[in-house]
Formats: sequence, structure tokens, C-alpha cells
Amino acid sequence: MALPLLGALYLLPRATGKLLAGFSPEFVGRADGLPSLTKTYGLTRLPNVVLAPALVYEAARNANVDVIDGYSTDGRIRAYNLRVLHDDRRVFPPYYAVPVVRPALLREHPELAPVLALLAGQISDSVMTNLNYRADYLHQSPQAIAEGFLRRRGLWRAPRPAVAGAPVVRLGSKIFAEQYILAEMYAALIRGNTGLAVQTKTGLGGTTICFEALRDGAIDMYPEYTGTGLLVLLQPTPAVVDSLGGRPDTVLHYVRTEFRRRYNLEWLAPLGFNNTYALLMRQQQAQQLSIASVSDLGQYLRH
Repeated sequence: MALPLLGALYLLPRATGKLLAGFSPEFVGRADGLPSLTKTYGLTRLPNVVLAPALVYEAARNANVDVIDGYSTDGRIRAYNLRVLHDDRRVFPPYYAVPVVRPALLREHPELAPVLALLAGQISDSVMTNLNYRADYLHQSPQAIAEGFLRRRGLWRAPRPAVAGAPVVRLGSKIFAEQYILAEMYAALIRGNTGLAVQTKTGLGGTTICFEALRDGAIDMYPEYTGTGLLVLLQPTPAVVDSLGGRPDTVLHYVRTEFRRRYNLEWLAPLGFNNTYALLMRQQQAQQLSIASVSDLGQYLRH
């Protein structure tokens, strides 16, 4: 049961049943959001209100609602002491972060591939959540966050002296903190390990703008997500999506193969974290109710 979109938290009714959810309009409408979740887990006994995106996390923080949608590496998970419920039936597609590059860049500068590979598998969900928390809630700069992370991992090297006329690697990003941080990590690694110059074009816009900039050669590389590559850029038929089974390795293989074939673009090794849709609850409440997964939530609602 979905209630109308509400613009103020004080208007929220409390659930007549056990729990009340607050979801963003996009989550309610997307096939890989609430419809698929309800079908797979049978969450028909979870009444929900539709909230403006800016209010969803605040509603959970202030106990106006009990369950919300969010993203698994959002800094507010730490800031508001929320728990990510395990998607044990793999309803949500994997959104693993992967650098996407023009192959010409790697051919022209073979020294670059091992440098970019330094971040492969280095960033877990919890680590990325903490880095986002530093940006969004401690207001540290993406450059400082990136440098601190690289130092802690033993990957930091001081930038090499600039050389006039050195080839330039142009790094792009979308318009949110996580992408800014990743772009600064790659910029620091390139400056510290190669003689190449770096130009960062952060905050280009959304997925389509970054993707077209890469295809047109306006940028050489940007971080993308496997689920976005699959559902937004490739847009395969539902049958193809179902055949992939939500398995991270299978999705990455499909996306990598199709990007090579259609666009002559290369997906490198994943960074390690999965910034996917998630259901979230307040940590204390979830612990009290013994809810760690979406299946646990469904079982609780049925009893």
C-alpha cells in the first residue's frame, strides 16, 4: 500500500501495522526497485509513503518511518547509524564501480594500465561509505580524502615534477561526492607514478553526459557502475537481464563484452564496492527485531 507523496515529515502517519516504509519516487517506479522487491520477497504487508528524495534519510533518522530505500555506500548510513539489509535473494542488480577508459589511452601509454590497477579490489562497501561520510558530513575535500586513503593503503607517492608538453590524461566524473573522490584517487596515482599530466573534469553531469564525453574523446576515463552500464546504457531485454541472474561476475562480463563491441570502450577491474539500491533501517531497531536481511524483514511482517 503506497500513500501519496508528502512534502513535510510532520505529516507522516504512523503505520497501523508493525512497520512503515518511506520510499523515494524513483525507487517506487523503477522495475529494479520496489516492484521487483515486492514480487520476490512478498513485502505486501509493508505500508509505505512516497517521500521527496531529500526527506527519505531524515525520515528514518527521526523515526518517522522504519524502512527506507537508499544506496549501499551512502555516507548517511554511518552518520545516522543505519543498517543495510542484506539482499539475500539478489533482487537489486550489482552496481560495482569500475573505471571505463578509451582503449587508445592504454595503447598510447602502456605504463598507465598497472597504475590504474592499483585500486582494483581496494575499496569495500564500508570503506566507501566512510569516505563518503568524510565528504558529506565532515566536509573534507575530495582531494584530501583521496590522499588520506592512498597513504593508509601505502599507495601514495608525491607528484612527479611537471614536464612542459607532457601528454594529458583527462579524468571525468558525475556530480556527487563519491565520484569526485575516485577521480582524485586516480589523478594522484597518475601524477605520482607516471610522467603524464592530469586534467580533472569532475561534475560533468549525469550518466549520459559522462558516457557521451568518453565516446567523443572529451575525456579519457571515468568511474561507472555495472548496473548503470547494463540497465541505463546498454538497455538489454528483460530476458537478457534475467539470464544474468544478478551475479556480479556475469553482469560485468556482459557489460564489458558489449561495451567493446558497441562502443570500443574498455571496463577495467572493479574497485571492490557495490553502490547498489538497498533497504535501510535504524541500526538499533533492526537489532532489536533481529532483522539483518530483506528476507528477515518479510518474515517479521508475516508474523
